[in-house]
Amino acid sequence: MSASSARRYLSLWLRRLSTDRVERQPSAPPDTPRIVVASIKSAQRVTALNDAASRLRLKAGMPLADVQAMYPGIDVVQADFEADRRLLEAIADWCDRYTPLVGLHPPDGLILDVTGCAHLFGGETALCRDLVARLGRQGFHARVAIADTVGGAWSVARYGERAIVPRGELDAAVQPLPIAALRIDHDIVAELASLGLKSVADLASRPRAPLAARFGETL
Repeated sequence: MSASSARRYLSLWLRRLSTDRVERQPSAPPDTPRIVVASIKSAQRVTALNDAASRLRLKAGMPLADVQAMYPGIDVVQADFEADRRLLEAIADWCDRYTPLVGLHPPDGLILDVTGCAHLFGGETALCRDLVARLGRQGFHARVAIADTVGGAWSVARYGERAIVPRGELDAAVQPLPIAALRIDHDIVAELASLGLKSVADLASRPRAPLAARFGETL
C-alpha cells in the first residue's frame, strides 16, 4: 500500500454554522425558527436556516419576501460571511487537539488528516464521537465522516448514513449517494436528474465520453 493510499481523512461539516453562530449568543431566543439572508441578484434570499426553520420546509435560496408571506414573525438575521469565516478558522484551530493537519473547506467545513492519529482517541469511531460531542456542547450542529480520500469523506459526511468508511470500501459507500455528493454544479445536477440520473451509481454506469461532451470535463 502506498503512502497516499494509506491516508485517512475526516470531513467535518458544520451544517448550521451561520445560525449556530447567532444562537450561541445569550440574547438569541432558543428554539425559534431563524433564517439568515443576503442580497443575491438584487433580492434578499435565504442563505442559511436553523433546524426549526427547516421543519417549516423552508430552504436555502428562497426569496425573503416569500418566506415572510408564509411566516410573518420568523426571525431574520443578515448574513455576515466574514464572521462565519472567522468562526470556522477558530474551530479549525481548536481541532488541532486531534491532528496538526487541519484545512479549511469553506463555507462550513473542515478537513482533518487523521492518518495515524485515531488510535490516540480509541479508534476512528471514538474520535468522531468525541469531536461531535465536544462541538455539540459548544452549540454546534456537526456531522463527520472518515474515508480514504478528501472527496469521499466530504460526500459521506453530508449525504451518507455512516461515519466511518473502512479502507478500500469507498466506492461501495459512495455509489448509493445522490449525484450532488460529487460536488458538481447544482444546475448540472438538475439537468442530470431530468435525464433520470440521480445517484452516483446511475452516473457511473454511463460511458464517460458523452457525459464529458455534454457537461464538460469537470463532470
